[in-house]
Amino acid sequence: MEEFSRTLGAINECIVETDGPLLLAFKVIQEFEILPDFLMFPVFLALGLQRHPTSAFPERSPLPDREIIHVISSFENFANKAQERSQSASDALKYACHNWAAHLSRAPHPWNDTLHCMFQAFSNDHIISWLEMEWCLKGLRSCLVILFEGQKLLKSMA
Repeated sequence: MEEFSRTLGAINECIVETDGPLLLAFKVIQEFEILPDFLMFPVFLALGLQRHPTSAFPERSPLPDREIIHVISSFENFANKAQERSQSASDALKYACHNWAAHLSRAPHPWNDTLHCMFQAFSNDHIISWLEMEWCLKGLRSCLVILFEGQKLLKSMA
């Protein structure tokens, strides 16, 4: 529960730019933040690094209706598949996923056209896949740290 509270704190501290190539990932994280508590916690557990046999519904709270239970079940299936994909990824892909912002920060400034086009393709076509994998491997706070590094990098190039 402490990890959940720290993650929510990190999300609340997010300062999101209103535009830019990383905006989509920040929007997904903000959508997580506005989920009702009884949905947010199961999502956090499903995508978290550690699995705990914790009930998402305290004993005395009313249970949500069947549609919400179905949505939670569907999301849990999605999260399990995402965990499997992340765990079965190559070590090179895991490394690249976790360290892309650090490596790009060491590239010569300004970027050449090839590097700029590759970053645009990543941010347009793969940022949500990256968010899924990094969240499953290292947690949401890691995603926030990397996104902020990427955001600082983009600001420095403007």
